[in-house]
Amino acid sequence: MAHSYFSNVVSKMDDWLMRILHLIPKLSNGGTEKQLEYLNRGLISLGHDVHIAYLNESENYIIHPNVILHKLKAKSNHDPLLLIQVRRLIKRIQPDVLHTWILQMDIIGGLAALISGIPFILREPSSEMAYKGGWKNRLRVLIGQKANAIVANSLGGVEYWKKFAPGSKCYKISNGVPLDEINAFTGALPEHIKTDLPIVLYVGRLAADVSASKNLINLLKAVSIVCKTNEVLCILCGDGPQISSLQLLSKDLGLKDNILFTKHLSASAVWTLMKKSTIFISLSEYEGCPNSVLEAIACGCPLVLSDIPAHREILSKNQTKFVDHTNVQLIADSIVKVLRHSDKSKEQAIINKQIINEWSIGKMTQEFLKVYNAVKK
Repeated sequence: MAHSYFSNVVSKMDDWLMRILHLIPKLSNGGTEKQLEYLNRGLISLGHDVHIAYLNESENYIIHPNVILHKLKAKSNHDPLLLIQVRRLIKRIQPDVLHTWILQMDIIGGLAALISGIPFILREPSSEMAYKGGWKNRLRVLIGQKANAIVANSLGGVEYWKKFAPGSKCYKISNGVPLDEINAFTGALPEHIKTDLPIVLYVGRLAADVSASKNLINLLKAVSIVCKTNEVLCILCGDGPQISSLQLLSKDLGLKDNILFTKHLSASAVWTLMKKSTIFISLSEYEGCPNSVLEAIACGCPLVLSDIPAHREILSKNQTKFVDHTNVQLIADSIVKVLRHSDKSKEQAIINKQIINEWSIGKMTQEFLKVYNAVKK
């Protein structure tokens, strides 16, 4: 009887404690990488053994000290030796689950997992609009069809895989937000940001390509219209391939004193900006589950959002201002409306904070563990 009881306990522990290997191209402070860090924080707090294999790292990236890192070597993103290295790593550390993040590692990690015979989970961070054809995307779909599970962070991601891999097991797990840290943090604006003007804040990648279509040209044009009647400071926090052209456009529009490019800021600095801004704005053409929008809600900042499914998945039209991201005049009008009714907008933003309590890191971690346990069995 005692032997049976002990066996059951061991079986449950084997079910619960796992070794998870994540594959990601780069360790950085981007949105996907941030979600990986949040998930690992939750997994480690519950006693799981977490490994990350990666190719490159950026400066000041954040990683949990108990995560075991494995740096891969490659001459290029298409180096076939990557597959061999991942297979050897799998053989050496014997993970219970392999979890891939971003296209390159979805392909390489998926192939390695299939060859090695271990469970493989692919994470979908966006929706169909992010994939404009191409052999890499087609190959990713073929490999994803063989995955033990696909985890999307939005309904758009789930619909994408139901369309191209209808037989796959697909789950929706929304992004996590560090609610305790955001709620506890209080700080002053960075020293280089001194203004008495209302702040219109954008946080994210400065891009208008397949990686991210953020409609920032329309944002600057809208700000130029707003400033004719309501002077504001528009802060663009982030970096990307579009920064130079946006800086030139801001000068052409006569917005020298009304536009500030901060490039990358620490999480605490971003949260401070969100808490002190009059408006947070996101005009994306498409999204998965946008970290910056979730964090702005958690900071109690009024929002102006593009009218896209990913944003409507988070808030309803009664909870925020949605706008056609292609119409510059309507964007400007929406900004002015929030500015003129700032007290009412702030009241709604405080109400919206209650919604975000369901987007905790702990909840996200538990939902991933359910998927891990399912594919492990």
